[in-house]
Amino acid sequence: MKKFFCILLSFLLLVPFAAEAVAAEGETGTLKMLAYNVSGIPLVGDFQGTAFTATLQRASLIGKLLNGTGVDFIGTEEDFNGADTLAAEMTNYPYRSFTSGGLAQGQGLNVYSTHPLYNIDRVKWNCEYGSLSGSMDAISNKGFIYALMEFAPGVYVNVINVHMDAGYEPLSVKARASNFRQLADYINENLNDGRALIVQGDFNFKFKRQLADDMVGNLLNPTGLRDVWAEVYNNGLYDTADPAFDKNAPGDDLDRILYRSGDYMTLTPVAKTAPDLTGENGERYTDHLPMLTEFRYEITGSEPAPAELKTPQPENSVVLHLKEALWTVLRIVQAILGLVELPYLIYQGVELLANGKMA
Repeated sequence: MKKFFCILLSFLLLVPFAAEAVAAEGETGTLKMLAYNVSGIPLVGDFQGTAFTATLQRASLIGKLLNGTGVDFIGTEEDFNGADTLAAEMTNYPYRSFTSGGLAQGQGLNVYSTHPLYNIDRVKWNCEYGSLSGSMDAISNKGFIYALMEFAPGVYVNVINVHMDAGYEPLSVKARASNFRQLADYINENLNDGRALIVQGDFNFKFKRQLADDMVGNLLNPTGLRDVWAEVYNNGLYDTADPAFDKNAPGDDLDRILYRSGDYMTLTPVAKTAPDLTGENGERYTDHLPMLTEFRYEITGSEPAPAELKTPQPENSVVLHLKEALWTVLRIVQAILGLVELPYLIYQGVELLANGKMA
């Protein structure tokens, strides 16, 4: 009889924990996502704020600002050589990716979360343009970083932080269109798993530009993703030829966020803002305002834990430094070969002087 009561007591003690093992269906709340291009290219980025700020000092100051935002998830772009310094200040974000290296080797992309992150995957773009011309996208391994976020017990969200090829001249536009298609292929091959999906970052794309990169045809339509700006601020319109499409609506920025709901979580965008994160005296440390997006979510079900959950691990520092050295040599060779781009670079300069910089 004593043994029976011990078993019964153990069962009763475990019941509350079992009840908390999965998220409550019908639960609603707010999910806040933030993306920030920190202008972390060494030396170049030092001049991109409102006052000269050296790379590591700027990374530390930005890390402190990001740490106080209170959002659920943060993706950084162009953190490159300052990634570890920035991360050291992010004490409110216990779950994070680890640097992929400095400028020559690294992506400049990382993610931080108040919720557990798993299965980090980094992907390099197949197509990039410019060692000297364009926006010099070929001097780093730009691409995207994927993470599986355990938002609640039994509810996992796919999250991607991106940095697309920059520039608006024809070869950069062609490269960016390829980026969109590559990302769409990755999503369709790997992430049609019933989970909600959020893609955010520096897209170097604006609807108002009306260029041939065609994010709608190359990425949104093939994947079912929607653009927060278009949905919340442009009446759900994507066709720039539609007379009702407002090309001057605020918020059609280079930094964007895309989303789609899943079988276990419904996402409804509420707002997209650009908070002005500044220092004590109003200093800005980057030429980008961060992008803060707020979703209202509803839990619509729970799922078993994925078969594989790999926690992020830092790469061996010796291996990382060796890769950086090898990639630096490669970048130098690319720059020498890139001299063939000079005529195109001169053409770009003439076009810029003639027409002005495109918005």
